[in-house]
Amino acid sequence: MDYKNLPKTIIISFCLLLSGCNKLDNYLISGNAFGSVYFVQIQSKETVNKEEIKKNIENIIYNIDIIASNYSDNSEISKFNRSETTKFVFVSHHLYKILEKSSQISRLTNGYFDITIGDIKIKKGFYINQKDYIKGEKRNFTYEDVFLSKERRAIRKSKKNINIDLSGIAKGYSVDLIANYLKSININDFIINIGGEIKVSKENSNEVVKISIDDPSQNKQTIEDIFLRNNAVATSGTYQDFVKYKDKEISHIVNPKNLENISDLGLLVTVVHENCATADALATGLIAMEDAEIINFANRNNIALMYVKKEGGSLEKKFSREFIKYLNEEY
Repeated sequence: MDYKNLPKTIIISFCLLLSGCNKLDNYLISGNAFGSVYFVQIQSKETVNKEEIKKNIENIIYNIDIIASNYSDNSEISKFNRSETTKFVFVSHHLYKILEKSSQISRLTNGYFDITIGDIKIKKGFYINQKDYIKGEKRNFTYEDVFLSKERRAIRKSKKNINIDLSGIAKGYSVDLIANYLKSININDFIINIGGEIKVSKENSNEVVKISIDDPSQNKQTIEDIFLRNNAVATSGTYQDFVKYKDKEISHIVNPKNLENISDLGLLVTVVHENCATADALATGLIAMEDAEIINFANRNNIALMYVKKEGGSLEKKFSREFIKYLNEEY
């Protein structure tokens, strides 16, 4: 849900690569979402009420925005961030589910995905303004200082100055919600793209969708094609959102281990997963990891990941074992 420097991240080819498409009607729905744009392509044998579906999709986007946006002072997460209480607070269903998923990915990545780095980004000029936030004597917290109570559907923070940032997962979560909605009305052939976070669903197992990944060096339009049937893909790039801080350009990606923003603006991580929220959070967290560890970590945890680094005038691409199969349309 990053609003600055709208991400180009992934260009999607709406061309299905194998036969069978011509028997279905195509519908394309688009609009604005989270400071970016969204596209939903639907294929159906039955007549689709495009206007009603668009209204419901935009209701989903609006509801997540008023829950998870760090740009709105009136969002649910902004109100929680301003609160000085360290007691459990009852929250909405979707905020709880986003935080629950965030906690899972934080543990999986050994803390490289950390939703409590919002104060670091604010202090260095990200978001619209350098907003005031509750200041403590010392910054001594991590994602482990946000506690969830499933029984009460409540959350609490152990330090009053914790500022939660959900920009690394909220778009992916919204994609999953829209996918669930479409399936609930018996639409099973679709492609959803919100600002580069994408989910593909195809009933015909012989059909694949080609997704083209942007070139972070901007020397070419794209650097790699991948092929999906029933998967989600998300990409995080340090070149997408950056500011000048103390005469140095820094990216929006923060390394939670040293609390420094990544200054290398030529990095890109793409993750394929069945769940878009998971792919989104993994891409955000793992791009902050040390170069030498990213692919090894992905291989140890069976994560389908591509890592791209700009070195001088050339690009270095590395693939995890799980990712390689998506380079072949016959997988």
